[in-house]
Amino acid sequence: MEVIGSGYQAAFMVPTELLAIQHYDHLLGLLEKIEEDDEKPSVALLTGSTPAKQAQSIRKGLQAGEISMVIGTHSLIAEKVEFSALRIAIVDEQHRFGVVQRGRFNSKLYFNSITSQLTSTGSNDSLKNDVSMAPHVLAMSATPIPRSLALALYGDMSLTQITDLPPGRTPVKTYVIEGNEVGFERAYQMMSEELGGGGKLYLVYPVIEQSEQLPQLRAASADFETISGKFSTYKCGLLHGRMRSDEKDEALRRFRYGETNILLSTQVIEIGVDVPDASMMVVMNAERFGIAQLHQLRGRVGRGERKSKCILLASTISSLKRLKVLEKSSDGFYLANMDLLLRGPGDLLGKKQSGHLPEFPVARLEIDGNILQEAHLAALKVLEISHDLEKFPDLKAELSMRQPLCPLGD
Repeated sequence: MEVIGSGYQAAFMVPTELLAIQHYDHLLGLLEKIEEDDEKPSVALLTGSTPAKQAQSIRKGLQAGEISMVIGTHSLIAEKVEFSALRIAIVDEQHRFGVVQRGRFNSKLYFNSITSQLTSTGSNDSLKNDVSMAPHVLAMSATPIPRSLALALYGDMSLTQITDLPPGRTPVKTYVIEGNEVGFERAYQMMSEELGGGGKLYLVYPVIEQSEQLPQLRAASADFETISGKFSTYKCGLLHGRMRSDEKDEALRRFRYGETNILLSTQVIEIGVDVPDASMMVVMNAERFGIAQLHQLRGRVGRGERKSKCILLASTISSLKRLKVLEKSSDGFYLANMDLLLRGPGDLLGKKQSGHLPEFPVARLEIDGNILQEAHLAALKVLEISHDLEKFPDLKAELSMRQPLCPLGD
């Protein structure tokens, strides 16, 4: 709102249409509190389902500066989308976007905003400084991927941690159970107790249909009949990515309003689904999901007053140790750090998002990251005192042997 109030534009990119609609509706609700109609900023929603004529109108509005804020999915990184004066770009659920996608979002909007400004205003010297300013970028995630954590440690981005649970959220108790006969009986017993107490359950599966190539994986569609028979006094629903949008909406509506008690789903519910009285999450073949994914799935419960549980059923004994990390903590940054230890930060100058860096023979980013943070703060202090390093001749001489000093004013 500060950016928009200064006459600039804002863009908000999310990974799914469902989440984009939720953010859009929520924002419109907040803006209703502004009494003066002429002070209300214009807001648009742009997704893959936006009708072609409406999408074209939104793109024209963004290019002309008539639309102050746009909320959308990957549609925002389409070549046709240009901005008049973008000054803040927000990526929600940042871990769901790839390196190239995030890069296209950031760099594309930067260049387009310059192109649009020059087209609309000409090459006026008074606008020179303003035009060359890149938009601020805010990346948000409850579970930063190792690469993001590494970039933060390098000082490539500043880091803000919100350590408190959102208002109304309750801590979720997590259980890691081996998916053998005894383990399933224990899980079914816990599910039965939860349903008997008036709770609602999510059952999450790694695949939709049973596969001959991976017979060990439980499938949502195949398990529907089994679960319906085992919990015959309760109603089951099914939700997966192959369903039409209206079918998905109906399945969620029935679950939200208590017409179904158990929702069998794939990971499509990972983000953007908010059913406050859902109180148990059961993940089948949990070893097939990443730590960030599981933490996000767990976040679908514990949104109301009811105490909530999350059961992770693992089909391999070797995966239990990794999953136990989720049993110990519900802190997204702690889990990201553990993920960094297990997976490595990847190639920070390339596209790879995991793997340990071979060029660090002594230091390990995930272990020695605090040293990098201290170095980053020290560098900022140096630059505050002397922008061109004239007060630090030894440091300037050392740097001049390593890289050109043009950015430092030499």
